[in-house]
Formats: sequence, C-alpha cells, structure tokens
Amino acid sequence: MYERARVMTRDGSPTHTMTSYYRQADVEGTPLTDPSPGIAGQGGGFRVLADRGLSPHEITEDLHARMPTAEEALLLDLPTGEPVIELRRTTRTADGRVVEYARGVHAASRFMWSYTFAIPD
Repeated sequence: MYERARVMTRDGSPTHTMTSYYRQADVEGTPLTDPSPGIAGQGGGFRVLADRGLSPHEITEDLHARMPTAEEALLLDLPTGEPVIELRRTTRTADGRVVEYARGVHAASRFMWSYTFAIPD
C-alpha cells in the first residue's frame, strides 16, 4: 500500500489535510509516488489513475464532525474550540474496484462541500 499525505492551503492558510492510499502496483512509477510537495500533475491523482486504465467512476464520502486532536489543531492552526470535519472517501472504477481510499481532516470554518446529484426515477 502506498500512502500520500499532504496539507492543503488557501492564501497561505491551511484548510485541510488529506492522506490517500493506493495499491502499490496501481501507482508505481507515477507522480503519485513522487515525494515532492504539490499536486500530482495536471488533473491530479484521478488523472494518474485514468492514465493507467483505472478511471475513477464512483466516490463514496462519509463526513463526520468532531473536535480536533492536539496535533490536528496545531497543523491546521485552529483557534481553540473550532471543530473539524473528517472526510473518508472511497473511489472505485466502473467495475467496482477500489483505486483510492482517502482520509481528510478539514477546518470547519475554512471549507465547504457542495453536492449535486441526479434524482433517480
């Protein structure tokens, strides 16, 4: 298993952490295994997976509000009492193969989710 951890910022302030996990065979020799800070090239990790024939097709995200650990509060430079939103994401191909599992910790006041989905018949 390959782990890729990063801290995301906006205008110099940390907004969230994201740690993604991939099968070693799926990402060996790609920008996802490059230890340099920053995105994994144009299109990010999903583009890397698609280029390897593992196009992301479906994502399941679970969100949970909680208080941060001391380490998370420091890393995200959170004021006392600010909660975080923990995100757990599973990304699958069209045939159901899991190609990424990710866990993020987001500063509640610096991040917003917006979802749009079709309503089934």
